[in-house]
Amino acid sequence: MNRLILIGNGFDLAHGFKTSYQDFVLDYFQKALREFYLSDKYQDELFELDYEDDFRSPSIKNRNVPSTMEEVKNVISEFASSDGMCKVNAIFHSAFFKAIYDSCSDLGWVDIENLYFEHLVSNKGKSSSLKQLNDDFEIITKKLESYLVSLKIENQNFNQSNFSLVFLNPIHRDEVVTENLKENLKYDEVPNNICILNFNYTPTMRKYMADLRMKLDFEKKGSTLQEIHIHGELGNEKNPIVFGFGDELDKEFLNFEDIKDDSLFTHIKSFMYSQTSNYHDLIRFIDADNFQVYIIGHSCGLSDRTMLNHIFEHEKCKSIKIFYHQRSDGTDDFTEKTYNIYRHFKDKGTMRLKLVPKDKSDPLPKPKR
Repeated sequence: MNRLILIGNGFDLAHGFKTSYQDFVLDYFQKALREFYLSDKYQDELFELDYEDDFRSPSIKNRNVPSTMEEVKNVISEFASSDGMCKVNAIFHSAFFKAIYDSCSDLGWVDIENLYFEHLVSNKGKSSSLKQLNDDFEIITKKLESYLVSLKIENQNFNQSNFSLVFLNPIHRDEVVTENLKENLKYDEVPNNICILNFNYTPTMRKYMADLRMKLDFEKKGSTLQEIHIHGELGNEKNPIVFGFGDELDKEFLNFEDIKDDSLFTHIKSFMYSQTSNYHDLIRFIDADNFQVYIIGHSCGLSDRTMLNHIFEHEKCKSIKIFYHQRSDGTDDFTEKTYNIYRHFKDKGTMRLKLVPKDKSDPLPKPKR
């Protein structure tokens, strides 16, 4: 039996890396304000800060750059509400980016992709608005890539032992419901082959691969380990970033097929997947043999529903095990993840058979830096 490991942004966050959408947006506005404080002006394709007239406020140059998005919003609100001399205008050139700014504290990566789709739906039939939306989304994607590169994750060191143990866990008989398959698993055994389906753009997982291959070969001679960067890799032109919407089961999306406007499909993941062989490599793996799914740091949100539906409802998918996020207050996100997984199944009864219950699941480990 094989194992397919879904790696999402929670994996990077568990390593202490600032890869959340809030981190990215905060960094953007910190840079904007820092430049404005120094040069009295900031402007790019998305956002602008500028004095309304020729008067300048000396006190602004001495202000500290905000350390949270709440502080950023307070500063920008203060600019907008100021009267008289030294008034500062905060101008959003992108309605989509303004929507991200307004709801940033509540959004994750999948929510941004869903927000993009909502704007896509509301602008269908409006060619100029669609072009603006797609251009803005492309700009944000490039800024995101630049931000993640600036983190220099490839230079970070951390203890790999906690996650290495998880990746190579035996497949336990009580994690599989199908009786004839349980009979073949006469004891808890290491997977025959492991595929890491990495939804992150970052190189974090790369630090694990050599050690994992060595340990897997020791545990089970002839076993293979592969990694598929399904959403692309930073700085790799042959595997470009995939950032967009991926729920082709959505009722609104189905209506797009009757609208003769290709701009509706510019940032739809299925068309972006066709640029590389990654998706085909995934299909070859899940078609090859029975497999168990590990979910590590992935939200299982609807923006990846087309792919996740195919994986979860695949006849050879026999078990789905969640590694849930244990919060500092003692709560966790196990139930939230089950809700998200539920939405990917058309056959709800099948989901109940495949999902490993919480009392046999584990929290996401936290590697030491």
